[in-house]
Amino acid sequence: MDDLYTHTFRTKDGDLLRLRPLQPEDAHHLVDLFDHMGPESRFLRFNLALPNPDRELVWSEARRLAEIDPERDGAWLAFAKLFDNEEVPVGGARYMRIDEYSAEASLAVRDDMQNKGIGYELMGFLVSRARLAGVKKLVATVQRNNRPIFHLLSKTDLHLEYESEGGYTTITAFLNGPEN
Repeated sequence: MDDLYTHTFRTKDGDLLRLRPLQPEDAHHLVDLFDHMGPESRFLRFNLALPNPDRELVWSEARRLAEIDPERDGAWLAFAKLFDNEEVPVGGARYMRIDEYSAEASLAVRDDMQNKGIGYELMGFLVSRARLAGVKKLVATVQRNNRPIFHLLSKTDLHLEYESEGGYTTITAFLNGPEN
């Protein structure tokens, strides 16, 4: 499986992470990542309060998300060796095409691995892969109180535009400069 890994990096505290493309058989990794996110993280990520979701619904959604068209979209999982040296998913990043040059972006990092630079690294990797695939802008709609994503984005050199409505903000990141 080593040949699947496309990128490695270290967290702020030195943990080695390995990033690889999401595979159709990775639904169990997506469920594990979801299970290691608390209600607040789930709320910020999925825009839904999911304290005790139906397990079949979680598995069904994980199976759906694991099936991507790599010619059109991109998705990756980050793995780290934790606890008894078992490699587990600690984060994920994806873009899904809206049209030829635009894609919706999403990131997730499990709660016990947050504030270690994983989200920043995933964002950088996602942006570089999206650029290589011809994506010119990434779009995400987030809750206006999602401080972690706003903090992460403030550390990038991306040209960003924000449009707020109600409790949500749509963020557009122009990957090749202003309004490419």
